[in-house]
Amino acid sequence: MKKIFFVSAYICLLTGVGVAQKRPGSKNIPISSLRLIGEYDMPHNLLFGGTTVGGLSGIDYDSKQGVYYMISDDRSAINPARYYTAKIFFTEKKIDSVVFVKVTTLLQKNGTAYPNTKQDPAHTPDPEALRYNPVTRKMIWTSEGERIVKGKDTVLENPAITIISPDGKYIDTFPLPKNLRMQATENGPRQNGVLEGMSFANGYKTLYVNVEEPLYEDGPKADTNQPRKNPVFHF
Repeated sequence: MKKIFFVSAYICLLTGVGVAQKRPGSKNIPISSLRLIGEYDMPHNLLFGGTTVGGLSGIDYDSKQGVYYMISDDRSAINPARYYTAKIFFTEKKIDSVVFVKVTTLLQKNGTAYPNTKQDPAHTPDPEALRYNPVTRKMIWTSEGERIVKGKDTVLENPAITIISPDGKYIDTFPLPKNLRMQATENGPRQNGVLEGMSFANGYKTLYVNVEEPLYEDGPKADTNQPRKNPVFHF
């Protein structure tokens, strides 16, 4: 989803009995519930490393380095597509501070930064989710792509799941099924409703990615006002 350029960061304290994702070299941590510690509001238009911090859409934790990785959903409009590295200091009662330590530009296959919509709308990303894999020491991020159908101004950019090195360099992209490719007809994904969230499982051997809105074939968009019929899902 689109976000204005300020952010509230949320940290949860995990306790109880369940099974948490196992980090390399660590033991399974029992979890039964989540507890909200608090929220932290960043200053509007906060500047760091020559960029405007904002639109933070995904966050992951690197336990070895003790830092958090946060991707911005800025479509290279204010600054080139990027993610931030930060340290978050908190107690059991509140978040004390968030300190940004690095900003990393996401790079295309040719090694250059991604363009904005004025420069090249067919190759402008819409970053949403970011995950760090401590086994491979690589990162994976998602883009929702673009779908603008306006005659000669039609823009169709497929969503993407991209593997990068921690310094932002392109490594590879996952092939997507045909039903996740953008189309000018009312088929496949909707605009700004594709690859929104992502999570590892099975010791980082499996990656789950969620679609934010139903595909055209699966029924109408999500609506909190109107009752919906049972959807028919297409795979």
